[in-house]
Amino acid sequence: MNFFFRAHIISRKLRTSVFGFLSLIIISSCKKDKGNDPIPPVSTTPVLELVSVSPSSVHQLSDSITFLIKYTDGDGDLGYESADSMSLYLTDTRFPLTMDYHIQPLSPVGTSISITGNLSVVLHNTILKNSSSTSESAVFEIKMRDRSGHISNTLTCPAITVLP
Repeated sequence: MNFFFRAHIISRKLRTSVFGFLSLIIISSCKKDKGNDPIPPVSTTPVLELVSVSPSSVHQLSDSITFLIKYTDGDGDLGYESADSMSLYLTDTRFPLTMDYHIQPLSPVGTSISITGNLSVVLHNTILKNSSSTSESAVFEIKMRDRSGHISNTLTCPAITVLP
């Protein structure tokens, strides 16, 4: 009987050890994979994507160009309350000539929320660099600055034909 009692105790210890070992393996294999988060973290530096530019050809001093931009910002501090503060910069690379635009806050001031949306920017007219030219190809670059001073990536837009 003493043999059976000892065998039962050893068997019980073995079962406890095996159960503990298997539990440890199962728990350690259940790590969260950060690469598969449904909502990955968004950078606090603004990110811009070009959605569209139209039209592809304009007449100098009369036609407008519309740039549709998608923006994403991790802390939502795009735009300024003061109309004197500029936050969007559109550069005609032929000169280079930069037009500054005021953007109103795109989320409530004082909050820190991730935002994304579309923004339409209109350049009311442009000119020919060489007044005797029959047409020119104009390339525009766009970037934004947030209230924290972060500068977005620079978008380079497809060439626009400028006609007299």
